[in-house]
Amino acid sequence: MAEFEIVVPNSADRYDEFLEFFERQIKISSLKRVARLGRASWDFSGGFLSKGSLQVYLRGNNICCRVSTEIEAFPIVIVIILNLLIGLIFLVIALSNQKKMEREIRTAVESARTQILISAPKKPVKIPVVEEEKTMDCPGCGETLPKDANFCPHCGFQLEKCMVCNLPLGGDKIIRCPYCSGLAHRDHLLEYIKVKGKCPICGKKLKKDELV
Repeated sequence: MAEFEIVVPNSADRYDEFLEFFERQIKISSLKRVARLGRASWDFSGGFLSKGSLQVYLRGNNICCRVSTEIEAFPIVIVIILNLLIGLIFLVIALSNQKKMEREIRTAVESARTQILISAPKKPVKIPVVEEEKTMDCPGCGETLPKDANFCPHCGFQLEKCMVCNLPLGGDKIIRCPYCSGLAHRDHLLEYIKVKGKCPICGKKLKKDELV
């Protein structure tokens, strides 16, 4: 008797699909006889004096297929008693049929296994997004501070805020309203007066060439 096992990893949730895949594959094989004995077990005949069986079961999250093949002993005993030479010839034929049957069963199981693994839904790979840390340099001492800091804990410098975006001005290019002396990031205030035409603090009309 020969036995071997084939495992389909991480496929327990597709057990029923595997059984149907295998059933279709084994029916188109060249085995002489295929008989389904239950939901997950089969008997086979590979030809003269050779037979086999297969059981499919779950072990953990895996699908396992246990295959057994053998040569029927009783007829061999009879033919050997009658004629040793003929018995040996029959034995060679039976062994050949057994090997062929093993190949057919293995091929059917592997085909069903491949279909299960190929058709399994693939989980999307999540790529972590690393957010860029927003920092600025303190105008007083040069220490690196968070972009939203209100004062420097190292030197005590009070950080002015842009009157447009309300974020600390830091070391960016800064301009001042000539009427209320409000400070802002240069690009922010220029864009603001381009749309609104006035200071966001005092409301005075502003032109680009008035800003310092």
